[in-house]
Amino acid sequence: MVMMLRNPLYIQLLLVTLVSLAGLSAKIQAGPEYLGVQACKGCHAIQYEEWQQSHHSKAMALATADNVLGDFSGNSANFQGVESRFYRGKEHFLVDTVGRGGTKSTFAIKYTFGFYPLQQYLVELDNGHIQALNIAWDARSSKEGGQRWFHLQPDENISLEHPFFWTRHFQNWNNRCADCHSTNITKNYSADLDSYNTTWSDINVACEACHGPGADHVGMATKNKFTDGKGFRFNLERTPGWSFAAGDAIAKSKGLKNADHINMCGSCHSRRSQLVESSMGQDFHDTAALQLLDGRSYFPDGQIRDEVFVLGSFLQSKMHAAGVTCSNCHNAHTGKIRIEGNGLCSQCHRAEVYDSPEHHHHTKDSEGAACVNCHMPARTYMQVDPRRDHKFGVPRPDLSLALGVPNACTDCHQQGKGLNENQKNKNGEEKDNTWALQSLTEWGVKFNDKHWSYLNHRIQQGDILATRPLTEAVLKGGLPDVITAGLLQQLETMPSRVSAETAGKSLEHNSSLVRKAAVRALRALSSGMRWQLLSPHMNDSSLSVRVEIADALAGIYSELSGKQQAQLDSLIDEYRKALVVSAGSPATQVALANLEARLGKNKAAEKALLQALRIEPGYVPALLNLADYYRASGRDAEVEPLLKRALQVAPDSGAAHHSYGLFQVRMQNYEAALPHLETAVKQADAVPRYAYVYAVALESRGQTPKAIDMLIKATERWPNQYDLLMLLVDYLDRSNNIQLAMKYLSSLSAIAPNAPEVKRLIEKYRH
Repeated sequence: MVMMLRNPLYIQLLLVTLVSLAGLSAKIQAGPEYLGVQACKGCHAIQYEEWQQSHHSKAMALATADNVLGDFSGNSANFQGVESRFYRGKEHFLVDTVGRGGTKSTFAIKYTFGFYPLQQYLVELDNGHIQALNIAWDARSSKEGGQRWFHLQPDENISLEHPFFWTRHFQNWNNRCADCHSTNITKNYSADLDSYNTTWSDINVACEACHGPGADHVGMATKNKFTDGKGFRFNLERTPGWSFAAGDAIAKSKGLKNADHINMCGSCHSRRSQLVESSMGQDFHDTAALQLLDGRSYFPDGQIRDEVFVLGSFLQSKMHAAGVTCSNCHNAHTGKIRIEGNGLCSQCHRAEVYDSPEHHHHTKDSEGAACVNCHMPARTYMQVDPRRDHKFGVPRPDLSLALGVPNACTDCHQQGKGLNENQKNKNGEEKDNTWALQSLTEWGVKFNDKHWSYLNHRIQQGDILATRPLTEAVLKGGLPDVITAGLLQQLETMPSRVSAETAGKSLEHNSSLVRKAAVRALRALSSGMRWQLLSPHMNDSSLSVRVEIADALAGIYSELSGKQQAQLDSLIDEYRKALVVSAGSPATQVALANLEARLGKNKAAEKALLQALRIEPGYVPALLNLADYYRASGRDAEVEPLLKRALQVAPDSGAAHHSYGLFQVRMQNYEAALPHLETAVKQADAVPRYAYVYAVALESRGQTPKAIDMLIKATERWPNQYDLLMLLVDYLDRSNNIQLAMKYLSSLSAIAPNAPEVKRLIEKYRH
């Protein structure tokens, strides 16, 4: 085959093939570096055949009879009051459904998206916007409940105004999906036109998506002169091997640890923000900002909650720390695991020790004996797609009892999948967390009651007394970097001398994840301290850290000297370039607006917010930010329509209700304000400030007893909050409820024993 590549005629035929393939779609991008998957087929036939059977090869495809799995025989599906009919025309697969403006129209299915366990369908609308329908095809077998149309958001009222209606931004392929489902994507977004001219070199995830552009590789093949890496930007042959030493239960690495696979696979298998257009061949943290552990994406112990796409979980694991990498378990060409069953784990964990009833305490070959069911429990997304947690944790029913996190024992047994296929213990009682904890204890399992998740839970509640143990845990080390970073970033809401000292020291950490979190932790400092601590690090080696510093220092730009501003300008320019990469996202436009506002460029900030709403008219952060801008600008008449739209789009948004309640207070419509202020406190996104404001509003309307009751509940939800406790003690004092006031004053004295007001109250009650 190498001889063929040397042949000019073969090269000519190859180019003709590529040109003819390009004719299949105007979206294919010609270029000297990326040759397309057909260029690999001749020399790498086996890998090509494997790839054809993989998820990667079917990540996206033209909507042809060979690729479409759904029932387009003319049947209709009715979801949320909208009837959609799927059928075939002369040239296209078609759907009759409601589109923009509420009018029922006929749309051509241009592309398929994925294939198992579900397949989605893409429609190209005007201005190059490619949109995913809300209705998908369940590709599982009929026995499994599949072979049906289903709605991806069955519990939402997906109206025309809803952000997840199929023609809106959150169903847009160009901005939200393209990078990871096709090869060599260039979005080509125009903010002025709100248009896309997105191109690719392969419609799916092909060879060059992982290996990088192949022109150099082919050039070396024609000359029969390969160098290290063989012309590719990633050297993927340096995967560490594993071997058992005599008497060891766990294998040890035979090679050096490297981040090649993390950098390659992580660029898609992660929840992150893009910082550059192409990540090929670069360190992950120089191309993306990883979503750190927080209460929205992860449970307090780091288990997956929302879709986080593996990397953030894997970085928590002992496997990653030991040097295990993606291809130790996965065949990248087939998309399958290398060995079925427990044999996969037995590559590194001796079967005699771990694949035995003495270890797993379940019947051999049962569900409970499968390593992955205990250590990689699955969580189902998109209704039919179970994805395993790559944290590789151990079941912790003690944490379930204390923190409400899931655990594999009860998840399995309560579904009737576990030991003896039943859900009851020998006494006929439900196999709950108490039962699971007792069982594991009887097996000799010992639990660490100092587990970091207890601390994380306290921090997420805003418990100020968790500050010192948090800083001690960060400085002590020993935790995976992604966990350290997740803890550290939360110090932003707990500014103090000790938190500033800890974050300052962490700016020197060898992990860019930790350094980035340290920058975030310092954002609440005074301008002088912020500049003093962050300015020496403006040349950090990691782009993700540098853009975090730019964002943090932009807030004090007007307070800096001319010389300091000049030092910062280049960093801010770099931050702007990073934002441009995802300029088609309303979240990015809000970030740009915040940057402009901090720099004193209010008109530019307004323009960015308006652009965010042009992209997605129902994007709540943009609506609330623009309403605040108009209020500050004295444009009160333009505030209420924005707030009402936010409430209509997101009736469960605490932020929207709080903002509307404050608007009504400013309009002196106090009775109209109270229901919204109350609703805000009850929502999942509520913060302690909402409770404080609502309590003040209640007291001002003569409802002090109700304010007290609400504050008591708030202090349970958010323990050790100085402002809430002080307000509660004040109201109790006025109500002459001294005994209860003393209880909460005790908490205050633990938080701020030297605060003058706390001292005054203690002295008052002492007499």
